[in-house]
Amino acid sequence: MLGLSFRASVCRIRIFSLMILAILAAGPAAAQLSDLPGRRSNADLVVRNVNIIDTETGTVAHRQAVVIRGNVILAIVSDSAITGADKPAMRVVDGGGAYAIPGLWDAHVHLMQNGADIARMQAAAMVGHGILHARDMGASLASRDELLPLLRAPNAAAPNIISSGPTLWTFALPYGEASGQLLMADDASIDAGVDQLHAAGADFLKVYEGFDAKRLARLATVAKARGLMLTGHAQNGMTLAEQAQIGLRVIEHLDFSTLGECANDPESYFDRVIAARFRNSGESIPAIYAAFAQKVDTPACMTALRDAGAAGLVLTPTLVAGYLPADAPLAISPPAWMAEGCALYRQQYAGLTTDAAQALPEAGRQMLRMVVAAGVPVLAGSDTPAFCAQAGSALITELVLLGEVGLSPLAVLQSATLLPGRLFGGAVAPGRIRVDGPADILLLATNPLTNRDAYMRPTGLYDGRMWHDAEALVALRKINALAEFPETASAP
Repeated sequence: MLGLSFRASVCRIRIFSLMILAILAAGPAAAQLSDLPGRRSNADLVVRNVNIIDTETGTVAHRQAVVIRGNVILAIVSDSAITGADKPAMRVVDGGGAYAIPGLWDAHVHLMQNGADIARMQAAAMVGHGILHARDMGASLASRDELLPLLRAPNAAAPNIISSGPTLWTFALPYGEASGQLLMADDASIDAGVDQLHAAGADFLKVYEGFDAKRLARLATVAKARGLMLTGHAQNGMTLAEQAQIGLRVIEHLDFSTLGECANDPESYFDRVIAARFRNSGESIPAIYAAFAQKVDTPACMTALRDAGAAGLVLTPTLVAGYLPADAPLAISPPAWMAEGCALYRQQYAGLTTDAAQALPEAGRQMLRMVVAAGVPVLAGSDTPAFCAQAGSALITELVLLGEVGLSPLAVLQSATLLPGRLFGGAVAPGRIRVDGPADILLLATNPLTNRDAYMRPTGLYDGRMWHDAEALVALRKINALAEFPETASAP
């Protein structure tokens, strides 16, 4: 009965949207909420005086009010239609003329690899930066089982997280945490592994390394039969277009694996990175990245990327994790728990020659410009906490970097809202602010379509449960560094 009642209420709201227009057209007199039948008993929050950006078209609806119940937007009306709340339990928030967009996505994070306390700190900091959705890209099933309930608890300050569970390999590694890796060496282990992850509740699959065309095709077929999207690292021995046609929907990172067909001997670069990271070879990983970019054949790469885009490929470049200026790591003030990892990261930069230090950020820009020019859709992801990338702030830096390499301001916005919402969110997070849609709303002081730094100044956030004002967001942003949790605010 409750479901029928709710649907009936939604139907009434749609009908009375026409009444709202009639009221506004009739003259300047503003309507009370009580004048809008079907809303007085339903709404519990109104966010007024905001400019709503349509993430699909880039148009801006000025001076609007969003009427919300729980996690559903009941109506969007002109702000002049709201003069106050006549329901005592209703809360009215003045947006102060801010620009409203959906809560952001970080499409590549690793929140569940360092235990519960660290996961909670990172998750809270992400919310403080306006991130309400995240894609966790690899953790053991034990960690996933332990941490997801904590991060999805009703009172948790955390994004809505979708996760892959263990990453998929065709060979065992002599390094890393074995429980976070799942071997798929033949058809039987591919079938069994996908069934195991499906039964465990994985939201998608992440391929890491070693799949040839035959095994990748088998994996894609079994994953599709279980309703699981196949994502992950580009595999050697196949073009990007071939991988997309087989079923690898989203490829992670912009490096020598992804652009292997654009230069000779890409496998050697992967081997060099592994040796630098795990075998103390003494070679600098940023220098390896820069060296690869210098060998890229641009015309051949553009052809490969156009073919991949036409085949439906999407890329998460994670520029912030590999192509920052050489002095950037020195400016990072990591929390104590990240100190060791950040020190190792800085050592990599310390080994750069002057030429390589100057070439590194330009290498990332050069390669991503080709991706953009080829029409391959781009997702915003940070790889937090790898490469000293800090929760929340790393995604904001990524958005700035995407704008610097040629993505239009609307495409940058879509990379963290509309595109991941369509790929991963479904009805839960479509990446648009719309009637009957989920009520996750981020307010920015300035317009991100005209100001590249707008994402750095969030002024309010509704996460579907409670309202966070600017001061509350500042407190959440500090949690990752201070390891202190403020008392949970009560929902409106």
